[in-house]
Amino acid sequence: LGAAPAGSATVGASGGISMGGPQPGGGPSGGMMADPAQQGDATMDLACSSGPRAAAWGAARETFRSLFTDPAASFQLISREAIAAALEKALATLKAAGAFTPEAANECGLGKLCLQLLSFASIEDPAALMQLFSSYEPLSSPVLTMLLDIPWVALAVTKWPFFGLLAQIDQRKRHVPGGFNNDVVDGLGNPVGDTFLADLNAAIAASDGAALEKASRTFLESGSTEGSALGPITAMAAQAMGPSALEQRDAYLQALQEAFRQVIGNGAELDVALATKWPLWGLLHAIVDSTS
Repeated sequence: LGAAPAGSATVGASGGISMGGPQPGGGPSGGMMADPAQQGDATMDLACSSGPRAAAWGAARETFRSLFTDPAASFQLISREAIAAALEKALATLKAAGAFTPEAANECGLGKLCLQLLSFASIEDPAALMQLFSSYEPLSSPVLTMLLDIPWVALAVTKWPFFGLLAQIDQRKRHVPGGFNNDVVDGLGNPVGDTFLADLNAAIAASDGAALEKASRTFLESGSTEGSALGPITAMAAQAMGPSALEQRDAYLQALQEAFRQVIGNGAELDVALATKWPLWGLLHAIVDSTS
């Protein structure tokens, strides 16, 4: 991906990022975290649709999804007030159902992870998000499990807005001075990349899938990567939103996940990917949500 905006980072042999070392920091403690990969069965009822508290988890999921009713929501910053209200409503529902009691400790790991992501998305000081995943392994481990190990097609079926919540963390980081990756990291600062980014943003604003597809195809055919994987991965995601890709969304999701596996392998690399100027995370939310 390139070099992190703060600290030393170099492109590894596989295309990933080698960071100079994790930064000190921490995250909230409490009984909400549960790694979805530690819940037993292969797909672990990721949708949380069974068990005595399934109805409460379903209600919480719909509360989270309501934040993204507007298709543009994953491409812009949702207000802290709206996020806080959704978080408060979901927590009240889950607490009333006993979802955080000791006997429920191994239930709905993905739901608990989404609660944690939502709480970080509403954090008062977004500067605390800059190295969130490199500094807080109890959060980065389950997030990386979802990104790298759980098939995204299976994740889509759950209807949890996992990528939308990551997109909000990306959006919050944009409000930190210097929070963006520099152009070297993103593969920008050149005519091909800058034109593609402008065309992408215009197509997204116009909800024009054909324009998304055309712009991404032109960029990929140019062969220009400027040493960064973020532009090409974003182009793949944009292609998946095109009208000709409608019947191939599952295949695109598989290809995108494989691309992620090539460039993101730890929390530090995820922090960099979540500080990009490319509308990658909003596109991923849109693809996964439309696949579900």
